[in-house]
Amino acid sequence: MLEKIYKRLDDLGLIIVIISLLALLTHSYFRGLTILWVIIGGLFIKRDGYKKIGLELPIFLYLVTLFLSLVSPLDLKHSYKEIYRHLFGFVAPFMLGQITINEEKKKKYIGILIKIMIGYFFIKSNLMIFKFLPSKFGDRYVPLNINPVEFSYIGGVILLYIWTEFLKEKEKYKKIVDLIFVLAMGYVILQTKTRGSWLGLVGAMMVVYILKNNDTIKNILKAIGTFLVVVVFGYIFRNSTWLSKYYNRLLSVSNTKTDYSNTARLIAWKMGMERFKERPFTGWGYKLKNPYPTGPGGANQVLDHPHNEYVAYLVSGGIIGLLGYLYLMISILIKGLKNKENMYWLIMLGITTYTLIYGVVEALFQVSNSLFLFLVFLGIVVAEKRGIDENN
Repeated sequence: MLEKIYKRLDDLGLIIVIISLLALLTHSYFRGLTILWVIIGGLFIKRDGYKKIGLELPIFLYLVTLFLSLVSPLDLKHSYKEIYRHLFGFVAPFMLGQITINEEKKKKYIGILIKIMIGYFFIKSNLMIFKFLPSKFGDRYVPLNINPVEFSYIGGVILLYIWTEFLKEKEKYKKIVDLIFVLAMGYVILQTKTRGSWLGLVGAMMVVYILKNNDTIKNILKAIGTFLVVVVFGYIFRNSTWLSKYYNRLLSVSNTKTDYSNTARLIAWKMGMERFKERPFTGWGYKLKNPYPTGPGGANQVLDHPHNEYVAYLVSGGIIGLLGYLYLMISILIKGLKNKENMYWLIMLGITTYTLIYGVVEALFQVSNSLFLFLVFLGIVVAEKRGIDENN
């Protein structure tokens, strides 16, 4: 019986990868997924032995910093829950990283899934825009009807995937098809009006473009030139009916007086830094439920969501917690740079850059789906690398 399973194990691994991605791209994670990761990873380890993913040390140190936050937590129960959540997520890179998948198969089937998701999101966004479907967030159209910030992270991962595929594609016909999907997904993300996501994606897409091949200097000049053209074009047509709403929304980033979203963040960051100074090394633990005012009329937020990834780690885990996070992210970036010829590592490099930039205005890893999507994709990338090594 086990021998029969081993013969079909590679295909089974690909199925688990597709199911995991589908669940997280539709914001539908369930705990059974983690069990599936353990089972499939365990079968590969039994058949092939454990394969190092190359990120064991930074992941281990990151998890250690989580446990150090238990030194003197304000809320022990919620701190344990946060660690429990992270442990469930970090199963993904270790277990999915054991999978050996044929490179062509993975590119084919994941590519199909990404294109289906783009098509679905594009159609549903337009149905909302033209009032055939209700929008839960007013004029911010979110196809999954979840928080725009959470959807924008999902959408950003999808856009970076199809963008990198477009840049790496050699066949002209397929390249045109990929470009159409890039434009469609970009349009969907514009409708969310999530400014931090826009800025993060511009930065990440430029990084991916610059590193797409070895012509780095040439690519930098092209990227800067294109960026300047887009900026000039946007300024010239800033008052047009279609462009003005996006142009004004983006400019509102600098409004720190009357834009409630901006003023709330400034208050949250200030309060977070004050709490960090009180316990600078190991922090206050996770999920602090101490409210503080962020707007008129008694509006409050809680200190576990300061709208900034870096402040969130400083408050929850102190300087040790932030260093653990940065060490992990920088390690992934370095590994991505070393393997940038591989499409999946280049995508991961883009996703990591996006997460770091977007994290300036949102605490992304405080949301399970965003954290798990990042870790699952990391596991898929590592599985790809192992598969290539074995085929070679």
